[in-house]
Amino acid sequence: MPFRSGPFALAGIALACLAGLGVRLFMLPHRELTYDEIATVYFAALPMTELWGAAGRLETNPPLFYTLAGIATRLGLSGEWLRVVSILPDIASIALGGWLARRLGGAAAGLAAAWLIAGSASMIEVSLEARAYSLLAMLGLLGLILTLHVLRDSRWRGFLALGLCEVAALYTHNVAAIMLGALNGVALLYWLASQASAPGLARRWLVTQALVALAWLFWLPSVLGQATGDLAAFWIAAPDLASLRYAVQRVVGLGWVTWPQPMADLAFAGLGGLGLLLLARRPGRERWFAVGLAVFVLAGVPVATWVISQWRPLMNGRVLLWLVPIHIVLVAVALGWLRHAGLALAAGLVVLQLHAIPFWRPTVNAERWPLVADLLREHMRPGDAIYLAPAQGALMLGHYGWRPEPYQLFGRAEWSWYQRFPGITVANAAAVPALDPGQRIWVVTRHATAEHDASVARLSSRRSEVRLLRAGGLGRLGLDLSVLLPR
Repeated sequence: MPFRSGPFALAGIALACLAGLGVRLFMLPHRELTYDEIATVYFAALPMTELWGAAGRLETNPPLFYTLAGIATRLGLSGEWLRVVSILPDIASIALGGWLARRLGGAAAGLAAAWLIAGSASMIEVSLEARAYSLLAMLGLLGLILTLHVLRDSRWRGFLALGLCEVAALYTHNVAAIMLGALNGVALLYWLASQASAPGLARRWLVTQALVALAWLFWLPSVLGQATGDLAAFWIAAPDLASLRYAVQRVVGLGWVTWPQPMADLAFAGLGGLGLLLLARRPGRERWFAVGLAVFVLAGVPVATWVISQWRPLMNGRVLLWLVPIHIVLVAVALGWLRHAGLALAAGLVVLQLHAIPFWRPTVNAERWPLVADLLREHMRPGDAIYLAPAQGALMLGHYGWRPEPYQLFGRAEWSWYQRFPGITVANAAAVPALDPGQRIWVVTRHATAEHDASVARLSSRRSEVRLLRAGGLGRLGLDLSVLLPR
């Protein structure tokens, strides 16, 4: 049967949303809280005045996602279930991607895009972490849709929606500034190349961007301060060209699929390129939208992120993943051009991705914070001392029920600003100061067995070590736990 716009395509997209929601909710209880997610739990519990005030300005991310997580916390969701705040935008991305692909490539393309996003290993992993990346991906896709809309229909209501979307993105993650630069590049190229631009388009676009910049002024001093203060020495290293290649590969390739590689990555990237070529070959103004998408979004965003990261490192494995749904839309345009064969291929790609996903993280791959918290709760006695490296581990241990009140708590903070957070009582110290010879010292170190050994050697001159955990996970994901007993 031919695929036409109608109830069949819309029903298929809706079914993809439900299937995607079901997969994510099924996987959610099997995931232990990660170290980054504990920051979300902490910020979500702060009063809104703190979150949008002094405490929020000490964090590397703007406060919108934490605000949504805070609302969820006040509704009774646990730290693990705060991931729903990431899952729901991801489901919206399924619908938005299906709609955009259907608009660009027809009903078959819409179906393919919705199911590919629903089964994308990268998007599933991002949605199962209580962090802002899933929301950023949804806003990036929505911003592209609204940009295309206002370039065709320059009424103010479209610009209002676009402006709100851009402001939300800027308050979700700092890399959204690069996103907005890319969208402005697409619009500028479209406007310059168009022979019959809508009356008032340029003026309304400029007014909208000026209002967005004005709305960002509240948070801009925090961004600039982070670029020059304590956060300028953030943990992310300045990336090399190999890092850029790897980050782009995660966007245009089939993440998590180990076989058949590299053929799978090349095929998926090739389908995206074919979809882009199909759009660029269309007559009229739409070809310039495709060219702008290629130059400013798919190529410009990774390059700009890499260049900025040479000065202020911000490129890690996830900051470019908001581009994944956009690339999937282009893949779907190519699959829609192939019609029935394209849908069959899309189904195969979805199954391949789902097969590659670990539906629950094996315990050996997880950090062992619950186990460490249990051991400390069971064996520590009032008067003991504990040294944490990094000191932020106190937040994770606290989430799993360990309370530091009866003990002397010291730690090495990864960032000096950590001690300025409300409620943080860890005393930063390069080494635990002189303690009573009869006092026991507990040492907990994350991702650094060598550092743990050095700390134990420094602290155990009059004590003997009992090692309870050595890299209590797989590789760098592990924790080391020792207790130093008086001799």
